[in-house]
Amino acid sequence: MKRFVIALAAAFLLATPALAEDLYITIQNNTDTTLTEVYVSHVGTNDWEDNILDSDVDPGEGLAVTIADGRTTCNYDIKAVFDDGGTAEFRGQNLCKVKTFTVHD
Repeated sequence: MKRFVIALAAAFLLATPALAEDLYITIQNNTDTTLTEVYVSHVGTNDWEDNILDSDVDPGEGLAVTIADGRTTCNYDIKAVFDDGGTAEFRGQNLCKVKTFTVHD
């Protein structure tokens, strides 16, 4: 009976889909220009998803953000947009390993 319970528990754990987890990070602006938008997309996605900033991030400042895209992934491409029209892209960033993502020149 004990083996049956263990086997049943193991089967349940393997059959249960992984739950999506929100990522909580700080976007740190280490440039000389105000950051106005940040887009994150799962690596392998061909389109930028929604802007995750709810306000501008001035040079030297940081802003806490949540990535709540329903995925269980850690690897994202990031696009930063500045108030002067400039952009910067950062490919293949593992956002599970960092608490602060720094945007730099």
